[in-house]
Amino acid sequence: MNKARISPEFISKIKDAVNIIDVIGEHVVLKKSGSNHMGLCPFHNERTPSFSVSEGKQLYKCHGCGKGGDLVNFVMEMHGLSFVDAVEELAERGKVPLPKDFVRAEDGDPEAAKRREAAREKTAKAYRLNLFALKFFQKQLREAKTGPGGSAHIAEYFKKRGVGKTLADSFFVGAAPPSWDALANHFVTAKAPLPLASELGLVKPSQKGTKAGPGYFDLFRNRAMFPILDLRGKVAGFGGRGLPTPPGAPDVGGETPKYLNSSESMLFQKSKLAYGMFQAQKYVREKDEVILVEGYFDVLALHAAGFQNVVATCGTSLTEDHLALFQKFCSKVTVLFDGDRAGIAATDRAMELGLKLGVILHGASLPDGLDPDEILFDQDTGKVIPQGVERMTMILAASAPLLDTRIESARVFALKGAEERTKAVKQVAEWLAMYRDPVGRELRAEKVAQDFGISKALLQTAMGGVPAATGRAPNRGPKPIGGSAAPINAPEGRNSAPKRKAPSQKPSLKEAILIRGILRGGNFRAMIEEARAYLPEGQPLSGLADHPSVRSVLEAILERGMTPESFLDSVASSEEASPGELLAFAGEIRSLLIESVMGADAPGAPPLTEGEFRIAVQRGIHQSWARFSQELKGRLRDAELKKDEDLRSRLAQEFLDVKRRMKEFESFYDEV
Repeated sequence: MNKARISPEFISKIKDAVNIIDVIGEHVVLKKSGSNHMGLCPFHNERTPSFSVSEGKQLYKCHGCGKGGDLVNFVMEMHGLSFVDAVEELAERGKVPLPKDFVRAEDGDPEAAKRREAAREKTAKAYRLNLFALKFFQKQLREAKTGPGGSAHIAEYFKKRGVGKTLADSFFVGAAPPSWDALANHFVTAKAPLPLASELGLVKPSQKGTKAGPGYFDLFRNRAMFPILDLRGKVAGFGGRGLPTPPGAPDVGGETPKYLNSSESMLFQKSKLAYGMFQAQKYVREKDEVILVEGYFDVLALHAAGFQNVVATCGTSLTEDHLALFQKFCSKVTVLFDGDRAGIAATDRAMELGLKLGVILHGASLPDGLDPDEILFDQDTGKVIPQGVERMTMILAASAPLLDTRIESARVFALKGAEERTKAVKQVAEWLAMYRDPVGRELRAEKVAQDFGISKALLQTAMGGVPAATGRAPNRGPKPIGGSAAPINAPEGRNSAPKRKAPSQKPSLKEAILIRGILRGGNFRAMIEEARAYLPEGQPLSGLADHPSVRSVLEAILERGMTPESFLDSVASSEEASPGELLAFAGEIRSLLIESVMGADAPGAPPLTEGEFRIAVQRGIHQSWARFSQELKGRLRDAELKKDEDLRSRLAQEFLDVKRRMKEFESFYDEV
């Protein structure tokens, strides 16, 4: 129907019944900021929150991508719904009855309107079927009949695994009885559409002539059942854990596979769903962390023990969609997989996926051979294990970035010998090459080179870069990883950068951080002013950078007191620079200057911390001394050629003093 057919009064009733903060808060971690709430935009990738929600005005606006609107607009955008479908969804949520004249009158193509209506009705019917099946499984568990076809053994199994009534009700667990067609017959009695139930993976058509009855058999037979809900609390599908056939019951082949999930369907895409996310989302937001485990029982056990920000994937490895889902709610993902070989392999796959997306996953180490629920509950009685909660708390508290723990393991392995060292360096280089966050990659690469006793150039080569060019051409630096990320730069030679000529390489990450900090002012400006005392005598602050364009920026702002705007204007009007050079300069520097006009980090840019800036300043000081050291070596060679002993002796002593000074910075790197 047209928007015009829905009265403003009805929309107002919906907005009175449904708070925009509650709806958006299911998808975005919102934090109070003045009169509004701020968070990361769910419609585009960003690191700095630019998504604002006004509870008073019931409006939202992203200052990064520009999307905004009211409650209805958000539901339409988030779930891909039409205006009318979004209104119906919100009316159902707020328990606001639809007006009697709420009749669809789709404009446009009548056939397309019919198809949309048919798809909507099919989806609604599919959700009802899944809910109908859930209630059937719950009833089987609740009644827990003994004898053939009964579910008493499944109820006992849940009890032994520590799942009491409260937990069972919270997660809607149930039982699929040891029967070929109990659910199928239940559908027939209720006149439910069996073909749609088959499409959802609840039943399957029987082979012709081999089965009497409804003509369909149950997919889930003799299984402990775990409903998988979407973020709105609707039943998207099921997971079932096979159990041994009880004495006297028919063998219905329900033991294998051990875990069975619903078929992929319009409702169930296991790569996008996480078991327990509906129940956990509130706690994930509060703790700013999601704990990822392997099994459904692990989720239940940890929730029962008070760890309520826990979820599991649905019989699949961690995917990009999972990480995107988690990042809408929190900034930290902790992997708590089994300590056996399969668990370690799954953890490594998760870590590598995170690296490719620029996310560092944390990992907590479980004792070898133990599941989380085995730490918390006795597997025979279901009783709580004394000190189990304290033990699990300590395990989770000891979680650490997976990349860092894996690098440390590789470093220890490298101590065994030359071959082991080679393998370790290659493996670590492969991980670093995967890592898309340039800040984290640069910081870790610096430390890896120090810890493994190799040069950054060698590490860069192992990461897929190329050695620095030689000859008269300017030093282009290592090849950027992935083609676009900031390169890990080695110090340039003294003659590598002409004074005003625009170089082909981009500013290094260190130099980008320096500019961002200077433009932010405050403590950042104070830190860089303090650096004057640590530079070689007579060296200006612009010497903290190697890139000539960055040096020009530092000199203009720090030494001449120019504003970013006036500096860009002066470059644009310069007669010394060609248009091509100006274009290159703008591409390298303008994005770093523009945030000063905005008064904050640019949308999508990671927030700058004082720790990162301090490291960038320290590196600038170190490289300044390194250049000064090279200059002294050149002057020392000239003195030797001229056989000027007095000058040679004085320069040699000065060179030794410089070397000692540089040691201070090397010890700093060891602590990073």
